[in-house]
Amino acid sequence: MRTVINLDDDACVEVMELLGVRTKTDAVNAALRDILRRRRLRVLLESTAHIPVIEDPEAHYRAANR
Repeated sequence: MRTVINLDDDACVEVMELLGVRTKTDAVNAALRDILRRRRLRVLLESTAHIPVIEDPEAHYRAANR
């Protein structure tokens, strides 16, 4: 999809350098994907927060096999 937008050139150049991409399009697409990835991870973490953590798996499984 072709879209015309105004970009902060300094920020875009910095992102291009950080990500090692050569075009502004690649920088913007990488930033968009990163935002989506972070959002998906946050949703996943929130949805699994109720799952208990087994601090000592060996002890846990020994106790369960009694």
